[in-house]
Amino acid sequence: MIRLTLPRATKLAARPVDHGSEHTQPLKSFIRRVDKNNNVYYTLAKKGLGTNPNPDKQYAFFEMPDLLLDLDAEGARYVRSVDDADDAALMKTKWAKVPRREAIGTRLKELEAQLAESRGKAHAVLTQPTNIWRITPHDVVSAALHGGSAAALQGTTADSSCILRQATDLRKKTPTRRDGPSGLIDKIRVENGIPPYAADDDKLLLHWIMLRYKSLQQHLCSPKTKKYGAPPSSAMAKALEAQSSVTGIRRLVFRYLAAGANSSGTRHKVKLDARLRQEIRGACERVLSKSATMEAGSLPVEILTFLGNLSEQQLASVGAHLGPLLCGLALKLAARIGSLEATSAWLSLCYQCNHALESLPEKEQLLFLQDVLSTLDSLRSLLNSDNGVSGMHNARQRQLLFQLLTGVDENNTLTPDSIRSFVRRPCLDEHSRAAHASELRWKLYAGYLTTLGRLGAVQTIWKEWRHRLPAGVTPSTISLSGGDEDDGFVRAFAAALQTAIRAMPASGGQSPAGASLEECVTTDYHAIEMQELHSWRADMSDDDDDDAGRCIPDAAACRSTLDLPFQECIAKIRRWR
Repeated sequence: MIRLTLPRATKLAARPVDHGSEHTQPLKSFIRRVDKNNNVYYTLAKKGLGTNPNPDKQYAFFEMPDLLLDLDAEGARYVRSVDDADDAALMKTKWAKVPRREAIGTRLKELEAQLAESRGKAHAVLTQPTNIWRITPHDVVSAALHGGSAAALQGTTADSSCILRQATDLRKKTPTRRDGPSGLIDKIRVENGIPPYAADDDKLLLHWIMLRYKSLQQHLCSPKTKKYGAPPSSAMAKALEAQSSVTGIRRLVFRYLAAGANSSGTRHKVKLDARLRQEIRGACERVLSKSATMEAGSLPVEILTFLGNLSEQQLASVGAHLGPLLCGLALKLAARIGSLEATSAWLSLCYQCNHALESLPEKEQLLFLQDVLSTLDSLRSLLNSDNGVSGMHNARQRQLLFQLLTGVDENNTLTPDSIRSFVRRPCLDEHSRAAHASELRWKLYAGYLTTLGRLGAVQTIWKEWRHRLPAGVTPSTISLSGGDEDDGFVRAFAAALQTAIRAMPASGGQSPAGASLEECVTTDYHAIEMQELHSWRADMSDDDDDDAGRCIPDAAACRSTLDLPFQECIAKIRRWR
């Protein structure tokens, strides 16, 4: 405490001052001495004040004439007491936040969070067999070729703390790009717990990826992992349902096959069962349906690439095909993108697994036939396209489309790997008539006939009318019992033949007597080269499936006309206009 002591100060000022005693030395216990041999020794000092060795030395003093420090002056009038606010202010001053210390603490927390996240994701990749982001040899090669993301390749001159902060903010605010190799590598980096700063250096990124890959291989080669082998089909089905991209489906399926191969001790010995084929198809269709309103132009190509690689892997490893469900999906997508070459290849694969179609349940058989119907619709839309992108203005492309429909080859024979082989079975076989829906039978055959008509296959349609019935039965002696359905079937033949006559070249209309179906198909195949461009496009629109605006008589008249010889049938149909 500090208080005024004016009376005491007055008394001190009146006391005489002894200037001789102001500069006296303090008491000493020992005195240093030196003998004649220059040896230092000490003696006990006598009691009393010692002499001042430097009496002329001046000392600077300051005076506090009216104040005296008194710690026992509590409650005095001129003394202010100390409260909690003073203590708080003192502690705040003593322990104030230092900006540098705060920055280091913030960075330390970020590093701890990043380390925890990295360890958690690395552990999840190792312990989850259905994790699609497990690093593969293809990922290692892709990282070596393409490096990190495009944003990381721009480089930066900031220090490590700025890089860490920017990378963390970018990861939180910016969604990861999944299109392209760099976007996929960046997603793999994030899901495997590789730090963000590794994306700024390709060598560092490749080093981290190799570390994660070696750790994964050690885990897969452990006896405990080999004991469990590939995940069960139920886990695979659940994982496929969670996928929202073709990349996820592809990585999951091939990861499953690789896991089964590692557990068996051999390479590529895993065969997809029927349930997994169905789940893979369902996952691909979900991705297509969810992306229907988005830019999904490349999705069919991605799915076709995935199914093609899967087919080659299964065929080369276990000698098995994908089955009708997956092959039917690929056939439909190949026709959707307008690739006749891809459609031909998948049509051949569909025929190779044709024996498995009969063993499928009725629902899955109908699903495959729906794929064939979608294929016909896509091929027919190519003929309706007027922009020239489809290439149908080229006669060679139309001939290839005709080959897909009928199966005619260079030897003038009809091969079974054609759309006709799948179309005729549900329409003509009695067992199939009872098993499949009549609407599907009708649409399938009508689509086949309509496409033939737009290609100008006059003789083929005329001959198909005679091959629609069992051998030995003439059209005049058969009584179709389908009612309206059979009437529509007959009118579909007549409408397709009327359309084909419009596209028929001027030199057409001559059919040798007793020509076989193969000869008629071959004649139409070569007649496509002689068609004029405007002739086969005339009156070709999406509304041609309806009979509206056409002069087509009733079913009885159509049946009698179709039963006529070829030249008479053509002449009578021309008079319908």
